Amino acid sequence: MNNDNDMVKEVLWRQFKPSLKMISKVIETCPKAIWAQRNIDPPIWQQVYHVLYSIDYWFSETKQAFEKPVFNKEVNSVLGETSPNFIEQEDMVAYLKFVEEKAHSFFMKLNSQTVTEASNLYVKWSNLDVVLEQFRHLQHHMGYLNRVLLKCKIKPVEWELYEEEG
Repeated sequence: MNNDNDMVKEVLWRQFKPSLKMISKVIETCPKAIWAQRNIDPPIWQQVYHVLYSIDYWFSETKQAFEKPVFNKEVNSVLGETSPNFIEQEDMVAYLKFVEEKAHSFFMKLNSQTVTEASNLYVKWSNLDVVLEQFRHLQHHMGYLNRVLLKCKIKPVEWELYEEEG
């Protein structure tokens, strides 16, 4: 049996990874015709980018270590603000992979002690607060994205269980 130090990170990661898989399915299944439609406010691509950008930032070692992603064009992750360009789905898949690796690295450094320590980015929150905030944030936007897909007569992304990973 795993010790408590391994169990903390394993449980958190096995719950977080399926949430990332759900975002991946949005990117993969969203028709190109609606991916960047401006009459969907905010556009699907910006919702996805907003979530991934947040995970990228909050799972950084320090504020100084965070590097804003570069897509060879100006894009905006702030919802409610227009963006002069959008991120192609293929580029978003690559960013998702980067973010997933970063999140995995963050989780693997957690143990029963570090999970309750103050976050390096915001000392009023513990590392566990950061993780749970990202869970809530990601799932909030998944609900929005599924609603948009349904309104566009597209099958929504189904819930992912960690047991179903293969």
